[in-house]
Amino acid sequence: MREGRSGGGLCYGYDVIREQDARGEPIHGGRRINAAEAEIVRRIFQEFATGKAPRAIARGLNADRIAGPRGRPWSDTTIRGHALRGTGILHNELYVGRLVWNRQRYVKHPQTGRRLARLNPPSAWLVTEVPELRIVDDALWQQVQARLGSIRASPRVAKARAAEFWKHRRARHLLTGLAHCGVCGGPLAAVGKDYLTCAAAHRQGTCSNKRSLRRPVLEALILDGLKDRLMAPELVKEFIAEFHREVNRFSRDREVDLGLQRRELEEVNRKLAGLIEAIAEGLRAPGLQAKLDELESRKTALEAKLAAAPPPVPRLHPNLAELYRRKVADLQTALADPNTQTEALEILRGLIERVVLHPAENGFEIELIGEIAAMVDLGAQAKAAAPKGSAVPEAYRRSVKVVAGVRNHLDLLLS
Repeated sequence: MREGRSGGGLCYGYDVIREQDARGEPIHGGRRINAAEAEIVRRIFQEFATGKAPRAIARGLNADRIAGPRGRPWSDTTIRGHALRGTGILHNELYVGRLVWNRQRYVKHPQTGRRLARLNPPSAWLVTEVPELRIVDDALWQQVQARLGSIRASPRVAKARAAEFWKHRRARHLLTGLAHCGVCGGPLAAVGKDYLTCAAAHRQGTCSNKRSLRRPVLEALILDGLKDRLMAPELVKEFIAEFHREVNRFSRDREVDLGLQRRELEEVNRKLAGLIEAIAEGLRAPGLQAKLDELESRKTALEAKLAAAPPPVPRLHPNLAELYRRKVADLQTALADPNTQTEALEILRGLIERVVLHPAENGFEIELIGEIAAMVDLGAQAKAAAPKGSAVPEAYRRSVKVVAGVRNHLDLLLS
């Protein structure tokens, strides 16, 4: 770093210089300006300095089919970055010929093992001037930094930072983080007060799905689908009947497999006993030891399989359909009660795996995918037999797909 060589990764606007010393060993950290990317960097600085928002800049770059860092589409966060960490195009001091190292360190979370960034004090930073790597002149840099500072000091941003919103990221809405675009598969983002739209289309301009849908309308469709369709007597009856058939089929197939393994183990033990008796009586034949080892190995494998076999599937509650119907009704009631709304919201979010919005001629086709069996209380015996991290045994885990058409009606498909 003191020699003006990079101690980190390659940032946008530069190329790696491949060098070797006199002994043929690689010399690391060499950089040179990439002329084409440097023009894009100057474009970003100039557009931001004239008042253009990072999101609009990203959409313009994507519209012009200009690849971002590592070949990915441009996004507003790539451009604005993080002020304190010096990340993002607009905060990168290398563009004015200043190489900064040791700005932050990384630690592992003791429980999750995730890599977390921690800022170092400025006294620990190592700053080296590298004028040969300058891309942006001082006047443009200062103009951009002044605008960034004014945005950071604005009442709206200051209020958000004072509230430390990042510490309170609990989902406030039913579909937060669960709604996805049916065209590109990306997440839906909040726009305005209560609208949802494709984040890739809105922020990057890389998706053709530019339609939006009010969040309350979408949530009402989902809740109505759960309440009216999943609680419909004929559908509940059909689900329970199919549920029982599937569980019985699973149990029958498992018992057949276990029976075959037990019979094979008995046969292996019988052959082993015969060989051992023959050896005891003085029989010596070529390949006898190899056959004995083969049977012993097979015996060990079969015993391990039988020992690892899951316990019998617990009996289903005799009033499963009524339990199922009551669970859905209780969730509806709890969602309407301010005292239990937060808890009910978390429970219901746990039942929904994904919501996909597919553009249709007069609106959206809404696909809801989640675990229908998780809505049923199978009792303490069922929970005891469940694998770790699962509310119900694997045999009882099933999915439900609810599709809302352009007329806002919901069709139920069970699988």
